[in-house]
Amino acid sequence: MPTPDMPSDVKALRTHLRIARQHAHTTDAERAEMEARLHESKAETARAHARAARSHAEAALAYAALAEVRRLCNLTIAESVRTPAIAQARDTLTAIDSVTEGQPLPDDAAWHSVWLHGNWRHLTKNMTTPEREHAADAVARYSAHVEPDEPAIADLRWWRD
Repeated sequence: MPTPDMPSDVKALRTHLRIARQHAHTTDAERAEMEARLHESKAETARAHARAARSHAEAALAYAALAEVRRLCNLTIAESVRTPAIAQARDTLTAIDSVTEGQPLPDDAAWHSVWLHGNWRHLTKNMTTPEREHAADAVARYSAHVEPDEPAIADLRWWRD
């Protein structure tokens, strides 16, 4: 507190110092609020990314389950002698195709690329027959999707010869 006997320039200096301190505290508070808003925005962005990743994981799990059911149905059709089992497997495949609207599964493009650019016979040689059938089905689905008017791929299922 200035006293009456202080010079006026000291009083002015103290007043300016007090105002400068108030301004500094106000600026610090505003900066802290802006940083808090930035952190909240980053957290919301991270939550959005987490939701998207969770959705992708759930979709991948669903497609993996569909691919496995498809593989089992194809195995039943190829190996079973029971007519009702074969009919049920075909009906199941029809239901899967109606759900996926004839679109290839996510890993079908990868298998198609392996077939196009790799030595298919060599790459599938050490697979089990169900694994080969799964890979060949993926290639056939993707090929039918990208080139619907083309005939079936020759030598795709070389192990059946």
